Amino acid sequence: MRRDDSIYEYMPRQVLNRHWLWVFIWTAAGVLLSRSVGAMGVPLAFCFLGVAMAILYVPFTMPRRAYVGFAFLCLALGLILYQARKPDLSADALHQAALSYPTRRMAFEGIAVNTRVYHQDQDYLTFEMKVTGVEGAEGQQPLRGRALVRWSRASAPVFTASTMRVYGRLSPHLGVVNHGVRGVEDVYHGRGVFSAIHARGNSVEELRPGYASPRYWASRLRQWQRDRLAVVAPASVQPFINGVWLGARGLIGAEEYERFIHAGTAHILAVSGVHVGIIAFTLRFLLRMTRLPRRPQLLVLLCGVFLFALMTGARTATLRAALMVALYFSYDWFDREPDAFSVLGLCGFGFLLWNPTIIFEPGFLMSFGSVASILLFHPAIASFLFRLGRLPAASLATTLSVQIVTWPIAAWYFNIVPVAGIVANVVVVPLLTVALWLCFVTVVIATFSTSAAMIPGYALLPVVTLIQWTNSAAATLPLAYGVVLRPSVIAVLLYGAAAVYFYRALYDGKERRRNVIAVITLLCAAALLWRPADAGPRFDFIDVGHGDAIFVRAPGGTTLLMDGGDASEYTDMGARTVAPFLYANGVRHLDYVAVSHSHRDHIGGLFHIIERFSVGSVLMGPESEDPAALEREFLELCAARDVPVIRLAAGDTISAGEAVIQAAHPDAGWVTGRSENDRSLVLFVAWPGGSALLAGDVETDAEALLADSLAGTASVLKVPHHGSATSSTDPFLRRVSPDIAVASLRTAGARAPFMPARIENRYADLDIPLLRTDWHGGVRVTWRDDDMVVSTARDARGYCLTPTSEQ
Repeated sequence: MRRDDSIYEYMPRQVLNRHWLWVFIWTAAGVLLSRSVGAMGVPLAFCFLGVAMAILYVPFTMPRRAYVGFAFLCLALGLILYQARKPDLSADALHQAALSYPTRRMAFEGIAVNTRVYHQDQDYLTFEMKVTGVEGAEGQQPLRGRALVRWSRASAPVFTASTMRVYGRLSPHLGVVNHGVRGVEDVYHGRGVFSAIHARGNSVEELRPGYASPRYWASRLRQWQRDRLAVVAPASVQPFINGVWLGARGLIGAEEYERFIHAGTAHILAVSGVHVGIIAFTLRFLLRMTRLPRRPQLLVLLCGVFLFALMTGARTATLRAALMVALYFSYDWFDREPDAFSVLGLCGFGFLLWNPTIIFEPGFLMSFGSVASILLFHPAIASFLFRLGRLPAASLATTLSVQIVTWPIAAWYFNIVPVAGIVANVVVVPLLTVALWLCFVTVVIATFSTSAAMIPGYALLPVVTLIQWTNSAAATLPLAYGVVLRPSVIAVLLYGAAAVYFYRALYDGKERRRNVIAVITLLCAAALLWRPADAGPRFDFIDVGHGDAIFVRAPGGTTLLMDGGDASEYTDMGARTVAPFLYANGVRHLDYVAVSHSHRDHIGGLFHIIERFSVGSVLMGPESEDPAALEREFLELCAARDVPVIRLAAGDTISAGEAVIQAAHPDAGWVTGRSENDRSLVLFVAWPGGSALLAGDVETDAEALLADSLAGTASVLKVPHHGSATSSTDPFLRRVSPDIAVASLRTAGARAPFMPARIENRYADLDIPLLRTDWHGGVRVTWRDDDMVVSTARDARGYCLTPTSEQ
């Protein structure tokens, strides 16, 4: 095989001369800028529009004048697009009703959208609904808005475009919200979904099927396939084939999914551009082996691609990828060479016109970035690897090239860089091709004969087993994956510049040495500036729902995490919330991890933290005669990880640079015969100008003791026991006299608020400002010029969930 040097001539020139590609890039830049400047987006757009008109129409000399003028036009368009199409909570009447926090059940009617596959062995199903009316005590109300239906003990599938009636409780909560982390609530708000409906059992019914909608039939087809595959394929491969064929990875266990992530192959579990590309290019290869004329081949190819999109549920991501493939191959119809860069730019620009907020979705960025990376870097890398042979060179070049653009995206959003993914994908992607075609053949045969369909169905077993073995092997390799902090913006920009010079090094042989030196220099600078600058001393009250997790950064950089939220069979707040928050905020080492007490909503999430982070010491209260089972398990884990455990009693202090960590409660003799809540370790953390009392779940008796023993007041109070009626006594609050109090709790779907109104009123009567994570999201307290500065995660996003009577 000879190396093809012709690509070195046309590739750079092709990129520079593809106008649609630059239209997309500059419009996307305008969308990003519009989000950054907020309300100034529209005035700035008109300024850019004026600059563009001046450049294009005022007579003066300027190099590349037309290009610069159209760049400003596209920037202005991006600014206006985002301002016109950004999600607006105030315009959603259903969300405004949810802010009254109704506790009674109501009947909601509307159209089901974005439904999921129903599994009989799962008792939880979610789907979105365009609500058109609500029936409550006041009768029928024409409230409109989009809601996420969370249906526990689900009993039947729900199909897209069907008219549904749901009996449930309305809530404005969609998930936890924290500083620097993109969470579930952010994802749904980006889709225009601002409320949740909590339903149970037989409280969901279909009023009218959506026979007139193609999406209804696509979702029915998707469910039918799931039911057929459950019969004709082995049970052990069911979770995998539901993920790669139907995009429903809910049956994949947490440990198995983690192996996919660490091996760098988790992308195959979401039906997207990779799957569409596999189907398209393998089908094209098969069609070329036939004697069909070129245009009939093209028709069969396009029909096959869109049939695959239909069979997988006609979901938006799949349809986007199918459209890109269709445009790419449509050049062949007109006897022209496929122009990948124009297709990339035209599709990207079209997607921005349709939904400008799509550029903030990690899934879209990874999918689009993968395609762009392959188009830009694959030809040159494959040419350098030509001695390996055509097929191995193409496969390895695809695996290597796709990492270049997606690497910083994965680091930013997921904090994991799978080094072994380069090796694992060389094996897994070809096996995925086999698995997809076996799924297709199995489903087609199952239409006519269940017994015959078992042949390809059971043929999936060795393919899936080999994929799982590859993942396990790749994940256990030395340096198989790296856990990285979220990079600083300047580091991302430097990495982008390095990618540009790497592109030039691949295609410009004359200046290759100079470009390689530039790549190395820029990558070294990016590595040095990767970690964001230290934000200074602060207290972060992390939103973990009903539970506690408080992060402290003291002057000098000492770090403390007190509690880690809940962990159950359904979710682990340590893994899903606390760890991403720490990574996003530049924390890989914790000097201290403190456990207030052994209740699950405090200690549960700390297991993951001890397993995954470097920890200096664990702080716990005095040892009790009969420790709880969770405490014993936690101590065993600390011993296994060689993390020392320090037992603190009231009066004990730890010096941490300029800060002091002091145990305020309990005494060594207090623990006997007391409740677990009253035995909570209470820490007083102070430094010059700032202090906080982290009160765990102490109740009346412990608060009375603290009111007598505390040496001084605190700037910040962590509200005891999540604001329950058993805590926050008047003498205790008067003794602490905080400037601000923060309560960590959750009210989503609750029949009654955990924090009674009389407790809220008690704080108000004492002029203590009260912030709640269920209303405000994560709460950050910092100091600037000796002044305390308080910011909340939801306020930083431009909204808050305080009840309407209090807004």
